Amino acid sequence: MVPETAIYPDAQPMRILAEPRRPARGRSRPARMGPSILLGTVIVAIVVVIAGMVSGIWRFSVIDTGSMRPTLNPGDVAVLTPESIAELKPGQIVAFHPPGEPRLTVLHRVFSVQRSPNGVVIETKGDANNTTDQWHARIVAHTVWRETVKAPKIGYLAVWSHKRGVRLAVLFLTVALVVSILLGSIWRPRRVAARQGPAPRRRGVA
Repeated sequence: MVPETAIYPDAQPMRILAEPRRPARGRSRPARMGPSILLGTVIVAIVVVIAGMVSGIWRFSVIDTGSMRPTLNPGDVAVLTPESIAELKPGQIVAFHPPGEPRLTVLHRVFSVQRSPNGVVIETKGDANNTTDQWHARIVAHTVWRETVKAPKIGYLAVWSHKRGVRLAVLFLTVALVVSILLGSIWRPRRVAARQGPAPRRRGVA
């Protein structure tokens, strides 16, 4: 039998194009970026909070009593901003030290304001109390810290953060999250290259 190449000397060998290899499906891009976005959001939030406290833009006070219910409940966090004593008026909630109690901070509503050359004297009252406070607080500074907004129940986190076990757990989770993100960024290119395999060789025309 005469070979086919002898009958058709100009014929070229048949080439079969290989089907392109489909990359293995892994996690979607949003799923892979989730831990990085979470960590970045936490870091930005911490930086913003600390920067605001250092620059005097705001302060935070954890509510641990029920004297201001239902406006402020135990476990809430009150965000305080500076208020000029010239703008101070009844109805506002302010933080102050009662007379003779420099280490005690009370957050009550202003009941009355009396201005004099020696400063401003305020009478205060808790929303849950039937009578005004037994003291009159004198404000000698130019500003006072006033409650502007609250974060419900966030204060429990501040209370728990003082416990040694909670601090260690938070530290461990933070370190584990950072390590997992770093390892993922290192191993991901290797896994992608392994799934794709070696590049196909081009065949020349015989």
